[in-house]
Amino acid sequence: MSKILLLSQSIFEASTDYLCKWLLYHNTRFERFNGEDLFTLNSLTELPQDQDIDLVWYRRRINKFPNVDYSFRKQHVSNAFTLRNFLNSEFKALYFYILEKIDIKKYVNDPFVFNNINKLRVIQLAEKNGLITPMTEVVTTRAAVQNLVEKYEQIIIKPLSEVIYLEDENYQHYNMLTKIINVKNINYVPLHFFPSLVQEAIEKKMEIRIFYLYGQFYSMAIYSQNNKNTKQDFRNYDHRRPNRTVPYKIPDELENKLSILMQELGFNMGSIDMILTPEGKYVFLEINPEGQFGMVSHPCNYYLERELALTFINKISYEK
Repeated sequence: MSKILLLSQSIFEASTDYLCKWLLYHNTRFERFNGEDLFTLNSLTELPQDQDIDLVWYRRRINKFPNVDYSFRKQHVSNAFTLRNFLNSEFKALYFYILEKIDIKKYVNDPFVFNNINKLRVIQLAEKNGLITPMTEVVTTRAAVQNLVEKYEQIIIKPLSEVIYLEDENYQHYNMLTKIINVKNINYVPLHFFPSLVQEAIEKKMEIRIFYLYGQFYSMAIYSQNNKNTKQDFRNYDHRRPNRTVPYKIPDELENKLSILMQELGFNMGSIDMILTPEGKYVFLEINPEGQFGMVSHPCNYYLERELALTFINKISYEK
């Protein structure tokens, strides 16, 4: 009997929660395995087994490690940073064993490309497939930044890898958001710094978040330019005056180019960020294979959790 495996986390994961409800509604067999479950493991036989699974959706690994006892803490070990890295490595070694033991053809997205997606490579592939992209460069000096500012007037800086949340000693969280660099603030840039990704700052009419699911596109326009808090980065949410978000249809030609890009990356699902300029040009920014689709699903009444459930059910029924 067909069975779907959902690899996720136990808390702060509403999209997986809703998907489970839709699978239950359609009487579909599934197993949800959260990263936190590894902390109750007593045998490798308790892990998901390849022969029992027909389709795998790899969503997330874990929210945070449970508060369990670690024997070395009693040995007065002071290098907490090194120990934390060691524990992360131990967890990943065990978790990636789960990914490796299940047939790669059963995954919605290739989990190994998923975990190693490279923004520079994605930009390169997007350009190859005829998509418009912003000027993208990696620099290490203020002089290089100065040259780019003279040419483009404004540039932005953002991570080469994925955005993380920083936490201080009082457990306050800080976001990594896109920032503008221009002639007014360039003197705050260090003379030499860690290799950093910079891009041309593109003037926006609106931002577009696109959810891609097996060739289908569900797009949302974000009117972020009407609010000074979200003008540079819509993730700097203004909860008192939220951005207007509406369903949107991108051109068929653009859909075709994006489909080819997703296929080349081995992704059947993911979120795509784009900009529509005042001149009507669609500029590709990046792909998030994790697929943050809750923010698209509810405002646009797409019911994407239901669409995921029906798509997964159809996939296992067809392959059976």
